[in-house]
Amino acid sequence: MKWQASDLSTYFQSKEYIDTLCIPLIPVSISNESDSIRLANYKRTLDILSNELERHFTGRIMLSPTYSYQAKSDINMEKKRLNEWIKEMSNDSFSHVFFITFDVLWKKEEKELDGTLIWIPANRIDDYQSDETKRWINQQTEQISELIRSFW
Repeated sequence: MKWQASDLSTYFQSKEYIDTLCIPLIPVSISNESDSIRLANYKRTLDILSNELERHFTGRIMLSPTYSYQAKSDINMEKKRLNEWIKEMSNDSFSHVFFITFDVLWKKEEKELDGTLIWIPANRIDDYQSDETKRWINQQTEQISELIRSFW
């Protein structure tokens, strides 16, 4: 299920079966061109991975809108905001909450999050249509799927 009108209708009709919330986390910055391009690339890759995960687990996972934050924001403030957001989003409906990110800073804060962090090592992708990129996306999706299944 995605955060879109058609899926939300289905979610509310069968939410007892949808026990997992998946939240992509991405920093944003326009402080300089190279960082901005790198982060935009990560966002696109994270969107693709998240959508593939949702497709694999349709009917079991709710894919949240991406949680975006300023790259240089106070991480303690972001942890608090994110945990409040989870509380509001989940409303005790989800047994499992997963965060997916390329941002290694979250790894250091994982213990204080109300969910499980899945950190993916950054991989810059220049050609999303290449066979190599498609293989990498499939491998990452399979590994993340296996990890999520281990929590069920």
